[in-house]
Amino acid sequence: MLDKYKKMSTPAKAAIWFAICGILQKGIQFITTPIFTRLLTTEQYGDVSTYLSWYNILTIFLTLNLFYGGFNNGMVRYEDRRDEYLSSMQGLVTATTGILYIIYLLTRNFWNNIFEMDSWMVSVMFVEILFHSALSFWSARERFEYRYKKLIIYTLLVASVPSIAAIIGILIAPSDVAYETKVFLNALFVVILCSPLYLHNVFKGHSFYNRDFWRFGLKFNVPLIPHYLSGIILNQADRIMIKRMIGSSEAGIYSLAYSASMVLNVVTNAINQSFAPWIYGKLKKEEYDDIPKVTTPIFAFTAVMIMALVAFAHECVIIFGGSAYKDAIWIIPSVAASLYFNFAFQIFANVEFYYMKNTYITYASISGAILNIILNYFGIRLFGYIAAGYTTLICYILFAVSHAFFVKKVAKENIDGKKVFNTKAVFFDWRGISCFQSVDAIGL
Repeated sequence: MLDKYKKMSTPAKAAIWFAICGILQKGIQFITTPIFTRLLTTEQYGDVSTYLSWYNILTIFLTLNLFYGGFNNGMVRYEDRRDEYLSSMQGLVTATTGILYIIYLLTRNFWNNIFEMDSWMVSVMFVEILFHSALSFWSARERFEYRYKKLIIYTLLVASVPSIAAIIGILIAPSDVAYETKVFLNALFVVILCSPLYLHNVFKGHSFYNRDFWRFGLKFNVPLIPHYLSGIILNQADRIMIKRMIGSSEAGIYSLAYSASMVLNVVTNAINQSFAPWIYGKLKKEEYDDIPKVTTPIFAFTAVMIMALVAFAHECVIIFGGSAYKDAIWIIPSVAASLYFNFAFQIFANVEFYYMKNTYITYASISGAILNIILNYFGIRLFGYIAAGYTTLICYILFAVSHAFFVKKVAKENIDGKKVFNTKAVFFDWRGISCFQSVDAIGL
C-alpha cells in the first residue's frame, strides 16, 4: 500500500489527504457535539445553532464568497500573479466588511431585532468572519496547488482549539451565560489562530487594492450572491424559522439531527474541492471522457455512505445528544438524503463555473430558496418542525435535476454537446459500475 501511495500523482495524494482532513475535522465535531449538547440546554443549543445560521448568511455579504468558485478561475487567469491576486481579494473582503460594519452601527437597533442578538455579539460575528476568511483564502490557494501538509495541520488547529476553549469556558462560567461564553471564546481563538494567515495574505502579494483584480472578483461573485444566499437558506433558514415559529428547544433538536446528518458533508466537500482543479484541467485539455469515469463511482460511493448513516440514525442521536434529543431520529433520513443531491449539484457546478455560466446557477438557487421558504412555512405549520427535513430534500432534488439540465445546456453551447457526466448514474442507475473505476481513471 505504501508503494502504491508513493506512485500516486500529486493531485491523487492531495485528494486523499483532503478527504482524511475532512474526516478528522468532522471527527472533532463528533467529539465536541455530544459535550456541548450536555453542557447546554436544548434552548441554548438552539440559540447557538441560530447564531451559526446568521453567521453563515452574513459571511456571504461580508466576503462575497470570493474564496469559492471564482477563486479557482482567478488562479487560472492570473497564474503568474497569484500572490498579488490573493492579497487583493483579502483586501476586498476587508473593505466590504468595514463598510457593512459601519452601516450596521448606524442602524444597529433594527438589525439586532432581526438577529435577536446584542450589539457586542454581532460585532464579534463581524470580526470572526473577517479573520476566518483569511483561512478560507489560504486554504483555497493550498488546495488549488495541491499543497496539503500545512493545510491539514492548520485546519485541524482551527477546528479543535476554539472548541476546547469554549468547553473549558462553559465549565467555568455561570450556566445562564453558557451560550454567550461559547460564542465569544470560539470567536476569540479563531481570530488568534487566523491572524497570521490574514497578515500573510495581505502582505505577501503587496496588493491590497488592484483595480483589475477587484473588478474581476466583483464581476464574477456579485451575480452569484443570490446563489450563495439561496444555498445558505436551503441549509440554515429552517432553523431560524423553527425558532421563530415554534421555539429554541425545537430548533436545537432539529440542529442536532442536521449536524448528525451532515457528518459526511465535510467528506463530500473535500472530494469536490480536491477534484474541482482536476475537472478544470480536464476541461481545459478537452479530455471530457475522463470526467464521468471518475465522478460516477464517487456518486455511487457517496450514496452508499449516506444509506449507512441513515441505518445508524438512532445510535447517532443517542451519541450526539442523548434522550433529550430523541425526536431527532425522524429528521435524519430526509436531511441525510438531501446531502447526496447537494453533492451532485456541487460537482455539476464546476462545469458551469469553468465556462462562467453563473446565471444558470443563480436561477436554480433563487428558485430553490424561495420554494424552500414557502414549503417550510406551510410544512412547519401543518406538520411540525420535522417537516423541515423533507422540504429540504424536495428542494435539493429539484436543485440537482435543474443543474443536470444546465450542464447539458452548457456542454451544447461550448463543447458541441459532449457528455461530461453520466446523468443516469448520478440518479441511481449504477449497473456495471465498480467503486475502483475512479482510481483507475486518474492513474492510481
